[in-house]
Amino acid sequence: MNHMKTCFFLLLCITLLSGCNTTSKESGTTTTESESYNSNNNLEKSNKKTLDKVGDSLYDPDTGTVTLNNVKDISDKKVRIGDLKIVFHNIKVITVTDLTDNFKAELKEHFDGKLNKFTYAQILYETENTGKDQISWRGFRTAVTQGKHQVNLDFNLYMGLPNPSSIEMLPESKLENNMVWIPVNENERAIRIKAEDVLKNDNNKPDAIVYGKEVSFDI
Repeated sequence: MNHMKTCFFLLLCITLLSGCNTTSKESGTTTTESESYNSNNNLEKSNKKTLDKVGDSLYDPDTGTVTLNNVKDISDKKVRIGDLKIVFHNIKVITVTDLTDNFKAELKEHFDGKLNKFTYAQILYETENTGKDQISWRGFRTAVTQGKHQVNLDFNLYMGLPNPSSIEMLPESKLENNMVWIPVNENERAIRIKAEDVLKNDNNKPDAIVYGKEVSFDI
């Protein structure tokens, strides 16, 4: 599982915008995108190190061939849930083909059916606690596709993706580079995701619980 988590964090660096930072859970240190590539000789030799334009593709020996199908700027989309402010950055639709055996095995733990390829919508966002109380939040746990198929997003946690399982945010603080993956069909045009409730650490506050909201995106 640790090997697969490393693989997925590598893919995250590939698919984020150039110059993003990733934070190691184990050490708490920050590694730049270029340093991440230097840790993998195969990707270091690749001519393309980011997926920025539709049609960009590269091969990762731990997962397969990764191709960008679509990308959309959604920075005008914002959601408020109590003191929590969620600002979205972009949404990318990505397909992985030529899946490696290890990657297939990891996916089969969470999805049914024969997997010859894996397509997902990747949403990049940041969170901000705008209030003066500490809050906690559990990210996005459920999505609904255009075909009204409900998807459990807990697989993000098991694969090491930075969609919070349970984060506590200090007053007036921000967390950047959060991300959630939603499995979709390649012809998917819209999805909805449900944000979890926001809880204040002080249960005596009148707004100690603010219920989560649903957000829709065209992809």
